[in-house]
Amino acid sequence: MKVKEMSLDQRPREKALRQGLNSLSDLELIALILQSGSKDRSVFDIAQDVLIETEGLSQLFNMHVNSLMKIKGIREVKALQLLAGVELCKRVLKTNAYRMQIKNSQDVIQWFKVEYGYLTQENFVCVYLDTKARIISHRVLAIGTLNEACVHPRDVFKEAYLQNAAGVICVHNHPSGDPSPSLEDINMTKQLVSIAKMNGIQFIDHVIVAKSRYYSFCEVGMLASS
Repeated sequence: MKVKEMSLDQRPREKALRQGLNSLSDLELIALILQSGSKDRSVFDIAQDVLIETEGLSQLFNMHVNSLMKIKGIREVKALQLLAGVELCKRVLKTNAYRMQIKNSQDVIQWFKVEYGYLTQENFVCVYLDTKARIISHRVLAIGTLNEACVHPRDVFKEAYLQNAAGVICVHNHPSGDPSPSLEDINMTKQLVSIAKMNGIQFIDHVIVAKSRYYSFCEVGMLASS
């Protein structure tokens, strides 16, 4: 069914204005972002294919312009509209994290999962905090292969000294989808905790993210025993 064939109160734009965006189904929300259909396909037909292609939106963070353009009725503009929404989501989460006091990794876990959990290469990132537990900066220290991103502890703490950081949170992703730590992850974390203690820097957590899942060394009590 085309949007113009629907009653006014059921059209996505009018429904969103009247009841709020959270009242829209996934199909309606995608249709609202796409705005219009193509010559021979309604916006709802295209939106339904987006849901199928992204496995119910779960793979949208993995999508690129070219992969979305394989859907009949989507060209560059519509593909960019969808991906702009994804990028905006990442930036909102990151901006919120920068504005708040970080009490533990839960305060930034949503940002980590969205920003790094869907990457196809391992990235090792450090977030540096000041004495008031606010983020000074975050740095990507290494980008690796599908299953490894080599980083040396000196790189972590060199940047901490340069930033005059009081606390550090490390995060890296597992493109495999399994956030369980490897033996190398465990050994490195123990080394990082030890060096942090010697240098008077609080090592808050090491988080491994993989799409919608994560592993926190702090939450499982591995930092206390390191």
